[in-house]
Amino acid sequence: MRLSRRRFLLLSAVAAVSCTGGQLMHSERLVMQPMDSSFRLHFNMRNGVLASLKRADDVFATDFLFGHGLGRVEMRLRAAGEPWTQANTAESNDVRVVEVDDPTQPREVFVSYIRDSEEAKGIRRVSLRERFSLEGESLNWEIDVANRTDQPLEIGDLGLPMLFNTSYVRDSLTTYQERVIRHSYVAGHGSFITILRPNGIGPFLVIAPHPDTKLEFFTRQPGIDAWEGVYTAYIHSHATGGEETRGTWRQPHTSVTLGPAGSAADSVHYAFRLQWAADYDAVRNILYDENLLDIHVVPGMTVPTDLTVRLALRTRQPITGIEVEYPQATVVESISKGSLPDTQVYTLRFTRLGENRVTIAFGEGLTHYLEFFVTEPLETLVKKRAAFIAAKQQIRDRAKWYDGLFSLWDMREQVLRSPENTGGLHPYMVGGSDDPTLCKATYIAAKNVHFPEQSEIDAVEYYLERFVWGGLQRTDGESPHPYGIYGSDNWYSNRNSPVGLNSGGNGQERMWRTFDYTHIILLYFSMYRIAAQYPSLVRYMDRQGYLERAFGTARAFFTVPYNILMGSSWDFRGWCDWAYKQGNFHELILPSLIDALDREGRPDEAKWLRAEWEKKVKYFVYDHDYPFGSEMFFDTTAFESTHMIASYGRENQLEPDANLWQDKNSGVWYSHPEIHEQDFVEFMEKQIAANIAARGWLETNYYQLGSDIRQHGNSNYQLSYMTQMGGWAVLDYALHYSRDPAVYARLGYASYLASWALINSGPPDANYGYWFPGSANDGAAGWAFEPGKYVTPWSGIAQGRGIWPYDGEIDNGFLGALRTAATVVVTDPIFGLFAYGADLTRDGSALRITPKDGLRQRLHLLDGTPHLHIALNRDGFSSTNAIFFQRDPLRLQFDLENRTPGHAHRLNLEVEGPPAGGYAVRVDGEIRAEVTHLDRAVEIEVGPEPVYSVTLERVP
Repeated sequence: MRLSRRRFLLLSAVAAVSCTGGQLMHSERLVMQPMDSSFRLHFNMRNGVLASLKRADDVFATDFLFGHGLGRVEMRLRAAGEPWTQANTAESNDVRVVEVDDPTQPREVFVSYIRDSEEAKGIRRVSLRERFSLEGESLNWEIDVANRTDQPLEIGDLGLPMLFNTSYVRDSLTTYQERVIRHSYVAGHGSFITILRPNGIGPFLVIAPHPDTKLEFFTRQPGIDAWEGVYTAYIHSHATGGEETRGTWRQPHTSVTLGPAGSAADSVHYAFRLQWAADYDAVRNILYDENLLDIHVVPGMTVPTDLTVRLALRTRQPITGIEVEYPQATVVESISKGSLPDTQVYTLRFTRLGENRVTIAFGEGLTHYLEFFVTEPLETLVKKRAAFIAAKQQIRDRAKWYDGLFSLWDMREQVLRSPENTGGLHPYMVGGSDDPTLCKATYIAAKNVHFPEQSEIDAVEYYLERFVWGGLQRTDGESPHPYGIYGSDNWYSNRNSPVGLNSGGNGQERMWRTFDYTHIILLYFSMYRIAAQYPSLVRYMDRQGYLERAFGTARAFFTVPYNILMGSSWDFRGWCDWAYKQGNFHELILPSLIDALDREGRPDEAKWLRAEWEKKVKYFVYDHDYPFGSEMFFDTTAFESTHMIASYGRENQLEPDANLWQDKNSGVWYSHPEIHEQDFVEFMEKQIAANIAARGWLETNYYQLGSDIRQHGNSNYQLSYMTQMGGWAVLDYALHYSRDPAVYARLGYASYLASWALINSGPPDANYGYWFPGSANDGAAGWAFEPGKYVTPWSGIAQGRGIWPYDGEIDNGFLGALRTAATVVVTDPIFGLFAYGADLTRDGSALRITPKDGLRQRLHLLDGTPHLHIALNRDGFSSTNAIFFQRDPLRLQFDLENRTPGHAHRLNLEVEGPPAGGYAVRVDGEIRAEVTHLDRAVEIEVGPEPVYSVTLERVP
C-alpha cells in the first residue's frame, strides 16, 4: 500500500510517541509484537531503524538483525548541471521524525525526513518517508521520496544498507543456532533476499520487493563487527556504479528523475514485504505469490557447449519475451507447460563461450536477468587443466630448494610465480607447503587415474622425488615424527629453522596442520591406483610403495599433529586435535585406503587406520553438536567429510564402546555405549541441511547457483573449492539416500558444474579463453569469483568482477569434481525424464544415453525402481556410441574406450541395485562372466583393442 502524503501528515499529528531531532520523548526502543503476528520486532526510535527481528515461536530465538539492521537509506541527488550530493538517513538526525500508530499496541512505525538537514550528508530538497507495518503474517517496508523543489531532481543512487546477524563466534551452538547467512539475488525485477541460520533449520526470512521495485547493484562495506559487514542493495545505482569505471557490471545502472514539486511525477514509491518461510519450497511459493519469478534450471547455470539447458519459469504474470545476448549463438525453444500451475519450460543451447545473459520480460514492463556461463565440454576442461599444470606450473631447477614445486600461474602477467617471484602474493601461497600449491600434483594424479598421460605422471613423480620426500615430507627414517609434513610458509625455512622441537608448533615443529596431510594422502593413493592399473606408466615407486606411503602419511595425520602442543603464538592452543575434531578436505579417501590395505594383504595397518577413522566418525556423530566448522570456525570445508562420515556410519556396523579415547586437551573420555543406525541417518540429514544452507540454491546465476557461501554472504569469494567438494555430498545424497532424488540432483549437479566457470579455456577462434585470452592461458584457472564490480578480496590484490587471476586452492574443487562426475538419468517432477551430463533419447521402451559428464565412467539410472548404479574402475563409455538401457528385462549394452589401447587388462564393472537373479556379461559377444547377484564388482578380462563392446543382461 502506498503511503500518501496526506495520510502520513495526519498520522504525524496524532502520534503519541515521537522522536524528533534526536530528542527522545519516551522509550528509545519500541517493542512491536502483536499477538496475531509471528514477528517480534524492536525498533530504534532514536535512529529510525529496525534493530531486532525474531520469530515468535522460534525454538532458537535467533535475532536476524544486527546493529542498525534495516531502515537506513542512502541517496545521491543532483539537479541539472550539478555534481552529485549525498543524502543519507543515518546522517539526518536533526530532522528525523519517528512516530507510531498506537504506542500501547504498535503495528506501524513511520519515519520521516521532510525538512532540510543541517548535517553535511543529510537529506535536503526531498522528503523521504518510510513505513514499517505489520499486516497479518507480513511486515511491509515502504519508502517514498518526493521532490520539494521547483526543478527536476535526479536520484542517481538509492541504496539500502543492511546489517544482518552474521557475527559468528567459535562456540558452535551460538554460530549455528543464533546467527544467520545472507543469500541475496540481485537480478532486476524479481530480486530477493533470503536470510537463514547456518544449520538450515527454518524459519527463513524472505525479503521480496513488490513487482515494480527492483534491485540492480550491491556493495559491501567490510570492517563492521558482523563478519560480512554492511551489505547495501541498490534500487538505483547510476551514480555509484557509473563512477566506478574499473571492473564490469552486467546490469544497467539506472537513475530516476523527479519532476518539480506538485507535478505528476514528483515522487517515487518502493516497497518490500518481509515474510517467514518454513523451507526452500515455501520461499519459492512466496516469490510466486508476490507475482515474481520462481525459477528452476537444469543441469546448472554453468553449462558446456555440448549440453542442453532446461529452464522452468513459474509466475502469475505473463512472460512477454526472452531475449538472449548472442542470438546467433543461442537457441531458445518453448517446449511445454510445466507440471506446476503457471509454469513454462524452455530449452536453451549455447555455443558462445563465456558469460551469456538471458533477459526475461514479464508482466508490464518488468525485466529479470539470468546469467549463464558457457564452457568447453567437460572432458576438455578436465584434461586441459591437468595438462596445463604439468606443462606450465612446475619449476624444474635442481639448483633451487623448491625444485619440482607446482606453483601459481599469474594469468595477468602470463608468468609462473615462485618463492622468489611472488608477484605480491603472500609467501605461503607459493611456498609449496599449503593448500594453494599442495592441490596441484594431487589433481594431476587423480585425473590420471581416469585419463592416463605419461608426461603428466612423470611430472607428479618428479615432484614426489625432488620436492616432497625428504623435503616437504619427513621420511620414514626421520625421528621424531616420521612422515610428518612441514607447513607454510615453506618446508625449507621450517626444516632449517633455528627453532627446534618442543617450541609450541614453531620452526622445525611446524608440522601440526592436518590439512596438509590429507592432500598428500590422496596424492599417494591416486598414484597407487595408477600403479595398480597402469604399472608400466610409473617409475618412481610401484603400487606397494605408493600404498605404503599413503598409509604412512595417514598414520602421521592422526599421530604427528596430536603430539604437537600449540603455543601462545597461535589462535588454537593445546594439542592439535584437528585430525579427530575437524573436517579436513580429501580425508573422505580414508575408507578407500582402508579397503585397499585389506585387499593388498595388510590387515594390521587396515585395522589400525580403521580404528582411528572410527574415533572421528563417532566423535562427529555423538560428541559434537555442530562439527561443521573447519580451520575457520564458520567454514564450508567440512561438508565433504561430514557426508562421508554419515555415509560410513550407515554402511558399516560400528560397535559400542567404553572409554574409547581420551581428549588430551580437556581430559574427557569419549564413550559410546549405544550405537544406532538411525543416529547416522539423523546426522546425515543435519549435515546436508547445513551444507545447503551455506550454498546458493534459489539464486539463478552462474556464480551463485551451487556455490558455497562463507562468512561474507554471497557478495564475496564465490565458486570456491567447496562449491564442488560439498557439491559431491549433495549429489551423493541424491543418488543414494534422499527420498526426493530429483530435487537434490538439481542442486548437486549445478554445484558440480559451477566452478568449471573458473577455467580459462577455449579454441583458437575464441582466443583460448574468456577471462584472460591468449594461448598462454589456455587451461589456467582462477582461485574464486568476485561478484562485486571492483573489490579487494582477501588475497589483497584488487580486481574487477570476475575470476581471480591466480589458481590457488581451486584445484581442490576440481578434485571434488572428479569424485562427482557422472551421468544421472532421473524423472524430474518439473522437467520430466532428464539426463544430467548426457544426451538422452528414447528407443521404444528403452533409452539411449551418450555420456558427456567429463569422465564417462559412472552411470546412475534413477528413472524407475530399483535405482541402478554402474561404475568402471578404468576405461570409459564411448563418447560417440550411445549406451542402450532396457529395464525389463534388464539389459545394458555399451561400447567402452580402452584408455591404454594396445594393452590387455582387467576391468572391474561395479553394479549396484539390480534385482537378484542370473546375469551374463559379454565382451564383443563372448560371455566373460556369469553371476547370480550383481551387487558387487564383476571382474572381466579385456583385450588390447581400442574399443570393445560390453553387454550386461538378465538371463533365465
